Amino acid sequence: MPLIRYTALPVMNQCLQSSCAARYKSRSQRARVLTEAWVASEVTCPGCGGSLQLLPANTRATDLRCKQCGETYQLKSQSRPFGHRILGAEYNTTLKSIQNDTHPSLILLYYDPNSMLVKGLEFVHKSWITPSAIIARKPLGPNARRAGWQGCQINFDRIPALARIQAIKEGTSLPSEQVRAQWLKAQSIAGVTAESRGWTSDVLWRVDALPVEFTLHDIYRFEVDLAKLHPSNHNIRAKIRQQLQVARDLHVIEFVGRGRYRKTDITNPGAA
Repeated sequence: MPLIRYTALPVMNQCLQSSCAARYKSRSQRARVLTEAWVASEVTCPGCGGSLQLLPANTRATDLRCKQCGETYQLKSQSRPFGHRILGAEYNTTLKSIQNDTHPSLILLYYDPNSMLVKGLEFVHKSWITPSAIIARKPLGPNARRAGWQGCQINFDRIPALARIQAIKEGTSLPSEQVRAQWLKAQSIAGVTAESRGWTSDVLWRVDALPVEFTLHDIYRFEVDLAKLHPSNHNIRAKIRQQLQVARDLHVIEFVGRGRYRKTDITNPGAA
């Protein structure tokens, strides 16, 4: 495998260049062209600092690829802050892409439609987008043009905070070294199976909801929910303890003693 050198992220110009979309009449088309052009011009890969290349419009579920390391991204942009969920692609296709490890990472871009300035930019690492975060939508009715087609939503509440890496927050660019460090931390489970990542993710997004200091008993309260998500496992508490060890290895939590834990990332204090 060739050595990939990291290139520091340059300072981003946060203004969308409206001239590149002048020939489009549709508001949605203009927004797509503007945001895609801005990302390709101003955003670099959080993992290696390489340039991002726009892919052909008919490329399935993927919008950009890093020229240096090959990481793929899907761009989601809108003129308001992102909520708890976003629209995804076809339900079963999305699940298969997660199982096959071909689902792209996400770029979430939020811009002010009046000033045309980018106010928020966030990466969501693909390794933490698991089946639990994919919510099926109602299939289209028999009279629809694509009758029976079933879409999905991605539920951000079911993705650990560890996986969501902010590059621009409230209009301010964050240090590139911080962005890269958080990306590499999120990437550290990329080599394990989809099933293992699913377990780790399902435990960690519940840890996110707990106070800074919590006990084993606190996390055991989710035993029934985790059993529903993983019906083939009949020793849920042992699996929870195993995933807490994974979280310790990721330096997300630390063991305090006698079944007590403390979050090390106090930027995400949860319920505290």
